[in-house]
Amino acid sequence: MFTELLREGGLSWDRLQSFCLVAQAGGVTRAAKGDPARQSLFSRQVKELEEFFGTELIRRKGRGIVLTEAGARLHVISRECFASFLDFKNQCKNQPVEVVIGAGESLIQWLLMPRLDRIRERLPNVRLKLLNLPTAEAVKRLADGLIDFALVRKDAVARPLEAKPLGVMSYSLFVPAGLRATRGRKDGLRVLDGLPLATLEGEGSFRTALAAAARKQRVRLNIQVECSSFPLAARAVAGGKVAAILPSIAAAELLGASIERVAIPFLKAFDRDMSLAASPRLVRIRPVLERIGAVLREVCAF
Repeated sequence: MFTELLREGGLSWDRLQSFCLVAQAGGVTRAAKGDPARQSLFSRQVKELEEFFGTELIRRKGRGIVLTEAGARLHVISRECFASFLDFKNQCKNQPVEVVIGAGESLIQWLLMPRLDRIRERLPNVRLKLLNLPTAEAVKRLADGLIDFALVRKDAVARPLEAKPLGVMSYSLFVPAGLRATRGRKDGLRVLDGLPLATLEGEGSFRTALAAAARKQRVRLNIQVECSSFPLAARAVAGGKVAAILPSIAAAELLGASIERVAIPFLKAFDRDMSLAASPRLVRIRPVLERIGAVLREVCAF
């Protein structure tokens, strides 16, 4: 079956590994890390693969390279093949299988980490690697075969990727008790009027919509702290001087005698259907991922 493929010279595990290193690094020089001998080796091996397959795999762009359509396909095939063989070897030797999960900082800190012991109990021979990635980057890496799972919004996942539901992520206002006591009880968005707030920096969709609603209801937003992530805003809230609108799953870390969660009907519009995304192709190549995915969906359900 493979006689014709293996009859010619130019194809080898070593050459495919070198090609993957060059593809991931975005250039031969970067992949070689300044070693002239390795740089020459990588260039030669990529050229030999191009001659073997009869097509261009990389093109120069500035000081780096870009993959051609054929090169991108070969990169995915090679990585999946390496991963499949590594799974097989580890399982035969009863060694841990590595699984890479990409998710935002909020989901890692407030969803995955509190459930980590339960996940490890259910998957004792699996080594988890958690990567803090924005949604778009997590989905791209999943499609490229660079990670195994992504915890992302359901509407961010498109075919051929597949999304399995985890539940709805909602948002709440978290207020230190001292601030709430001095300001009395206000309903709806009025509770934010003049309240010292920590929020996300920039002008994302959430911040823009909140500002528009505040203007409409003549509510003054008193933003005192801007943060690059919700967990950083939560740390500001824990200090007792500012409040913040955060994913409701932050309650496990914040709620207590000094922090109160306040429901605001307006925030219902920001509910997000969350999912565990995976590549069906990769699951077929690495069957162990099907069982791991089932455990993650069960343990991480909202």
